[in-house]
Amino acid sequence: MGAVSMRLKVRQGCQNTLFEPSAPNWFELEGDSRATLVKSGHHRQTWRVNLGEEVVFAKLFDFACGGAFKRFVFSLGLSPAHREWRALLAAERRGVPAIRGLGIGVDLQYRIVLLSAGLSKAVPLSQAWESASSNRASALSLIDAVARLFASAHNRGFVHRDGHPSNILVEPSSDSGWLARFADVHGAKLFRDTASARDMIRSLAQLDHYFHRRATRSQRLRFLRTYLPLRQSVNRRGNRRAFFREMLTALGQARKTHAAALARQRDRRIHRNGKYFTTMTLGNGSKGTFVLQLERRHAFPESGVPDRTEREWRDILQPMAGGSAGVLTTAGLHADCSKPDGLWTQLLWSIVGTSQRREFIRSHRLRHRDVRSELILGYLEHRGPGGLIDETILLRPKCDPALGHGRVLRGEAIVE
Repeated sequence: MGAVSMRLKVRQGCQNTLFEPSAPNWFELEGDSRATLVKSGHHRQTWRVNLGEEVVFAKLFDFACGGAFKRFVFSLGLSPAHREWRALLAAERRGVPAIRGLGIGVDLQYRIVLLSAGLSKAVPLSQAWESASSNRASALSLIDAVARLFASAHNRGFVHRDGHPSNILVEPSSDSGWLARFADVHGAKLFRDTASARDMIRSLAQLDHYFHRRATRSQRLRFLRTYLPLRQSVNRRGNRRAFFREMLTALGQARKTHAAALARQRDRRIHRNGKYFTTMTLGNGSKGTFVLQLERRHAFPESGVPDRTEREWRDILQPMAGGSAGVLTTAGLHADCSKPDGLWTQLLWSIVGTSQRREFIRSHRLRHRDVRSELILGYLEHRGPGGLIDETILLRPKCDPALGHGRVLRGEAIVE
């Protein structure tokens, strides 16, 4: 392992498995045949590692490029990995079902690894719901299991503040039901007693936002009717029927607030290089922003629009570096070219921004709010020798008979 400072909490008999000579280097899993990359994000990678009959998940955080201040703060144990490690220990002490933390380590290159035990039969709730929702008995059993998980956690003062279905793992139980537990608990909030009503509502609203379109109203009410009687603070109330109606109203308002905040968070991704968008500079003064992955495919299933990598976009756009859309021959794309009609328009475009850029942003802002709108895959701006924009290009799917080209449909929202 090299020069590593490691803090451990290991299950009985696992220490030798994790750190025996044949064990992988937990800070260098790329290239190890036993490791499979599950998820990759900003400064973080999640690996699934098979060690014989054992499965270990390793979250590797790399803060070498995060700046001296961030490295100093994280060296004090305030990194996301350390927060999740402490939350996992707190969940275990309080008896909250969650994945089990195995260890945390920090090396001299400002890399942190968090190890947790894998579950061979567990799948995310989102995946289990797709297969169980068509079977009434299985769906109700799954709803009850998740309701018991949240009620148990809230009774013990543990609130998972990122409790979307991908962070909830479920596995079949011996009685033909389901067992549920939390994952990714780095943002968990802890209370001395039970969870406050405000945090309880916020936690449930995030889950309700996901199932608002994927489950029926009766299924969502089933969750609440199972959850509330299990809450200790609810059982001490007199009029349960009135409290149920009060909770239902508060949950609906909190869900709308969460949906609005989530849409604003998605808006900030548009001009940020990441999983869904990329901003690239090409040769000869061309620069633009393009869609890598369509985030809202479940709301807008454009099966004919493929996801593209940054490399693929560069291969498509390189012939257009001179600002001419006429050379675009790639199938599946339609380019609309616009030029300023005078010097004043050229100055306005260069200072305030082009209407094509605003159209691209508006398209995805509407889609982030589940409002039907025309899909625009990217825009490209070309600046001449004087630094002023002299041409812009909008890229759309080549054939979209439902929406057409050059129109933004202001239909009503799919989700209120």
